[in-house]
Amino acid sequence: MKTMITDYGLQKSAKGTHALILVHADEWAAWYDAAEPFAKNWITAQAFSGQAGTVLAMPADDGSIDTAIGVFGKHDIWDGACLAKALPQGGWHIDPNRGTMLNAMAYEMLVLGWALSQYSFDRFKNGDSGKGETTSKRLVIPDGVNVDRLLGLIEGVWFCRDLINTPANHMTPQGLEDSATDLAKKFGAAITVISGNELQTTFPAINTVGRAAEIAPRLIDLTWGDVGPRITLVGKGITFDSGGLDLKPSKAMEMMKKDMGGSATVLGLAMAIMAAELPVRLRVLVAAAENA
Repeated sequence: MKTMITDYGLQKSAKGTHALILVHADEWAAWYDAAEPFAKNWITAQAFSGQAGTVLAMPADDGSIDTAIGVFGKHDIWDGACLAKALPQGGWHIDPNRGTMLNAMAYEMLVLGWALSQYSFDRFKNGDSGKGETTSKRLVIPDGVNVDRLLGLIEGVWFCRDLINTPANHMTPQGLEDSATDLAKKFGAAITVISGNELQTTFPAINTVGRAAEIAPRLIDLTWGDVGPRITLVGKGITFDSGGLDLKPSKAMEMMKKDMGGSATVLGLAMAIMAAELPVRLRVLVAAAENA
């Protein structure tokens, strides 16, 4: 689990960063007409049309990058991801005075898209059990953004993706339990695990699905919070589904490790809820089993 915002391509200080001018696609024509002659000439020379999700770097007098223009449209998260991919390397801060004015939630969604685009799964790359090096492309979190909520959403989605991408020989029912236990420890949640004879007696269907596997099935029960409405999230945690083995083509079988995507989703959502400290009484139930 990440703890540094730089791991997500974000930073808090604008010192030494370039300005990013955000313009809504619907306002592009008017913005272009009002631009200074140098900017208009450069935009025309680059044949930049102002489509949502595109970027144009603006040069300084010495040929270095001065600023950049980023165009967004109706889909803030996706446009934020596209801008992250299109911008040159380096640090960037959004200049609210030279582009389209946005509210805090729109900024938050753009930054969320930026951060989600930085994800990569390289846990097993070169034997390294951690993530790759911190990205050299970073965005300053704008003022007014709820940082706890933003980082909770980012961490939750990255956590969900990591769980799903982990191979089935590692993300076993025990692996799901370990991940849920780590999550509970991080946020002070309570966790209980039902397995063995108790599972067979109280949840026989879960036991029946996973009893033939090498790693025994279990029910993971995580609770957090003591005020607010009760919310229960239930996730399917079939870490590998061998059902239809004689019917499914090999490519379909390769993806059966994703049959625990429901459990990954509810655990990732739980992380986002707890990180944002929402006033709810949360319960997460994960039926973890390998269908053997």
